[in-house]
Parts: sequence; structure tokens; C-alpha cells
Amino acid sequence: MISPRDRAAVTALLKKRGAKARRGHLRLAVGDLYWYVVLRASGAGAAASWTLEIGCWVPELTPEPEGGAIDCPLLLDVAVGGDQDVVAAAEAVVDGLAAVGTLGELPAWIAAHPSALVDRVLRDRLEAR
Repeated sequence: MISPRDRAAVTALLKKRGAKARRGHLRLAVGDLYWYVVLRASGAGAAASWTLEIGCWVPELTPEPEGGAIDCPLLLDVAVGGDQDVVAAAEAVVDGLAAVGTLGELPAWIAAHPSALVDRVLRDRLEAR
């Protein structure tokens, strides 16, 4: 279970790494890309698992997401918690995101994360490169 202290620590980590609040969601600007990162629970209670919901928004392709990561043209869920240190797991995820700031770098990131969901508009744009 992630404690309120863990949730606050993950939020503080994101802000320390440059994430800014936009429409109620934390958004990390990296080069030409915007990464949304949301810590969410799979349900209620102590048995709930925790996930970092990662979304990538490319301003040239779509309007800005209203609902955060879930509305982005690229979406990936990363499980955190359990036996791992939540803040360390979140920091590793943010380190990975911080290394990807252009459309040219995105295909390699997607290939390394095969469970990522990629919207057709973004996929077409990447294939056109």
C-alpha cells in the first residue's frame, strides 16, 4: 500500500524534476514533448495496487489533453508499489522520460515499452518521418 507520505513524495519528486500543474495534472516538458504523470490507485483500500499512468502529448498533433495522461496520444501504465520503493520506482520512470524529448526519439521509447498504447494520429506521424 502506498501511504499519503509516498504520494506526497512522488508529487514532490515530479515537481523537483520540473513538472508543472496544467489543468489539474502534472506535466513534464522535455524538449518538444510533454509527459503527463499520474499516480493512481486501481481501487479502494489497502489492497489496491498503484500505477504511474504516463501520457505523452505532442502539441503539433492534437489539442491539449483535458483529462491528463489518459487523453494523450501515447499512454502507458507502470506498476509501482508492492515490494519496491515507490519514490525510487517513480524516479526511474521520470529518468527514462527525461531522456526522450523529440518525435525522433519516441519510436525507440515505444519499442522499449511494447505495452504502450499509441493513438493512430501519433503512429501515422511517426511513420511519416
